[in-house]
This record gives sequence, structure tokens and C-alpha cells, in this order.
Amino acid sequence: MRLNISTRNGRPWWLFTTVVCIFLAGNASAQQKPKPPAKLEAAAALNAAARQPMLAERITKSFSLIGQKVLESPARRQLAESIKEFEAGLKMLQVSAPTPEIRDNYQLLEQLFDEFKDIKAKPANLENAKILAEQNEELVWIATKGAQLFQQNSKSVRSDLISKAGEIRTLTQRIAKLYLFRSWGIRSEVIANDLKKAETDYRADFDALMKAPQNTDQIKSELALAETQWIFLKQAIERLNANKTSVTELEHVSKACDNILEVMERVTKLYEVVKA
Repeated sequence: MRLNISTRNGRPWWLFTTVVCIFLAGNASAQQKPKPPAKLEAAAALNAAARQPMLAERITKSFSLIGQKVLESPARRQLAESIKEFEAGLKMLQVSAPTPEIRDNYQLLEQLFDEFKDIKAKPANLENAKILAEQNEELVWIATKGAQLFQQNSKSVRSDLISKAGEIRTLTQRIAKLYLFRSWGIRSEVIANDLKKAETDYRADFDALMKAPQNTDQIKSELALAETQWIFLKQAIERLNANKTSVTELEHVSKACDNILEVMERVTKLYEVVKA
């Protein structure tokens, strides 16, 4: 039996159609491929680098909130958002890294985070929180080293201000995390010293920012707001010290820390544009 095959320029019609389909599919795939993130300017890159340790602390804090059923619904949202922001930050910082040493640091951080982020899928219980606590310390250390390397590469008054404001952001989440750890009995042998150091470092960094001659009226207003929130935080801590597992006071401490973080996010952004 003879097959009647239509042709186009001497070739079977189906061959022409297949080639077109493959071309269109490949073109569509190329169009759908996400563009790499844009390279950040030095001040913006330092701000982004200084956010990474804060996000690492925030992820662990959020997991601990969920496990202790404190602000559980917002904590779940915060956990997912922080993981997403951390991953996006890693991509931006690897593109923006000005030296091979900084790029290598963020490649290592990415490897560590690939293991760390899996905690989202695990039950928020004490056993997993203990594992996360150990991973968290290493992740924060490497993320902090990256921020320090960025600062050293663009050493200036502006970079110092961004770094200090960034450290305060991290400390807000660390303080909240440590009080949740204390309530859960995690790192009980060192928790008191960790809390004391975190609160002392916070005051030292904040007082230094308050004295900065580069502060605009807007920055001064924001710092005054952060100071008010710090007073609320200290009051909540005093109440929590009287009842270390109080869900209500753990909630108040966490909210106050997040309120300060929100203010310091704006302050750090404002420092990006002060004269270097």
C-alpha cells in the first residue's frame, strides 16, 4: 500500500511542523527563564548583606514561636517569608560580590542554608528546635562574616552606620529567639550570658547611632520611635522574668522586637543615602 505524504519544498509536512514546534518551545523556555538579579550598588549590597543574619535569626525565632504556640499564624507567614527573602538575598549578594573571597563566603552560606531551610517541613517541636539552634549559630556566623567583608571592602562612615543599624536588626530577632529558647529549656547552660551579651550589644550599637552627626531629622525621629519600643520591650522582659513560660509575655516580647525591627529597617535604608 502506498502512503500519500504531503510535502513542503520536498520535505514531509510533519517534519516542517516538528521543527517549528521545537523552535517555539525552545524560544518560550528561553523567555520563561528568570533573569539573574541586578548587581547592587555598594551601600545597598551592604544593607542586603546585613539583613542575612537577621533573617537567619528570624527563621529560628519563628519556628520557636510556632512550636510554643505563640503568635502561631503570623509566625508561619513570617517563617515562609524569611526563607524566601534569605534565598533572594543570597542570589543578589553572589552577583554583587566585589571579591572572590566574598563570593566564596556566600556560596558556602548557600550550601548551609540548603540544609537549614528544610526545617520548614519538619514538626515544630523541641527536638527539632534543638537541632535548628545549632545550625542557626553557624548560619548566623557565616552570614555575619559576609556582611563584615562587604563593610571592609567599602569602608566609610556610611558603611559603619549601615552595619551598626544592621546589627541592631539582627539583635532584635536574636533577643526574641533567646527568650523563646529559655522558655523551652534550649541552651540553658549559656542562655543567661547570651541574653546579657545581646542586650548589652544592642545598647552599645544604638547609643552609637544616636550620637552620629550624620543623622537627619527623619533618622532622629525614627531612632526616637525605636527607643520608645525598647522601653516597651524592657517592660515586657521584666514581666516575663517573673513567669518565664508566660505565653502572653513571650508574645509581648516578640511583638516589641518586631516593632523595633520594622523601625530599624527604615533607618538602615535611610543610612544608604547619607554622604559616604
